[in-house]
Amino acid sequence: MLRLIPILAIALLSMAHARASTIDFESQAAGRGGALTGIPDSPLVIGIATFTGGELRHAEIGLPADQTGVYATEGLFGSDGNPLIITFSMPVTSLSLLVLNGEAANQTYTLFNNLGDSVHAQLALPGSLQNSAATLSLSGRGITAVSVQSANNDFWNFAIDNVTFTPVPEESTCLLLAGGAGFLACASRRRRSNHCVRGASQ
Repeated sequence: MLRLIPILAIALLSMAHARASTIDFESQAAGRGGALTGIPDSPLVIGIATFTGGELRHAEIGLPADQTGVYATEGLFGSDGNPLIITFSMPVTSLSLLVLNGEAANQTYTLFNNLGDSVHAQLALPGSLQNSAATLSLSGRGITAVSVQSANNDFWNFAIDNVTFTPVPEESTCLLLAGGAGFLACASRRRRSNHCVRGASQ
């Protein structure tokens, strides 16, 4: 029983310091073309994240700031969406992503989360390698959904990449582990106490 206490303590510490995860769409977009089709890869499930409203592209045409795998959306035709939506099967914190402008100059993009937080960026021409992409970040704890939206409601064209987040263990799980550790500690103390009483009476 005593051996279980350090194991539970290690589990609690590891939950408190969960590692950040990054989704870069490289393996998912391998072999995909660079031209947008208007046919979404949606819902797209990667680990604990589900992406809705966009399509996987590799070396997207007109997006020189990022010629790797991306999750993109456009409003000229097809069923791609604005906003792009990401949901998580468990709460996360420290969420950030790269948003890339494939539209005209000075387009505004906003990242919202389910906690009511938001941040936005105004990006330059997609043909320019500078200021046509920006990292948007929200540090709220307990994020379960975010959306990335273009202010252009007619003919948007943008992509996301490098979605980074840190899973947050639910409070009930932490409480359960803490309660288990406390119970084992009490049981161990009682056992030692009973052993001392028996030893003294002999």
